[in-house]
Amino acid sequence: MSDQPKEEEAVGYKRPPKSGQFKKGESGNPGGRRKKNGPIKVDVESIFQELFSVKVAGQTRTMSAKEVEIRQILKKAIEKKDFRSTAYLLALFEKHGCIAEPENRTSGVISLPYNLPYRMSLLILERYGLPENWTKRQIAWGRKQYEATMTEQERQYEAAGII
Repeated sequence: MSDQPKEEEAVGYKRPPKSGQFKKGESGNPGGRRKKNGPIKVDVESIFQELFSVKVAGQTRTMSAKEVEIRQILKKAIEKKDFRSTAYLLALFEKHGCIAEPENRTSGVISLPYNLPYRMSLLILERYGLPENWTKRQIAWGRKQYEATMTEQERQYEAAGII
């Protein structure tokens, strides 16, 4: 057909030069597809246990990362009166049992059983604590103590059915 040798074939649209074509058995992407990144394994506990040097009130102290975080949240809650920070701290303290109720309560409201005389209820309260924990044996002890220390006026009220 043409007088030109085969090696000098036409180059142009849809006819790349032989030097630019892939050789037999060679891929167009020799590196292949990128590997997918899986989940990153991080030791969170060791990060929170890591110690940092922090200046507090002009003194350098060593604290863990978690302690630094909690102090920052506390500062935000107090200085900026941030409700979300306060709620987060209270939930965190409650979760880890950091909130302790005082042993000796000095104020509050106690609902005493309505069918017991007031002074008898106070005797039991002083000895055994709050009414929800009282047993029949403890109430019987309170009745015995109350009857032993009854005043004349209380005897009259009980005889009249007022108490």
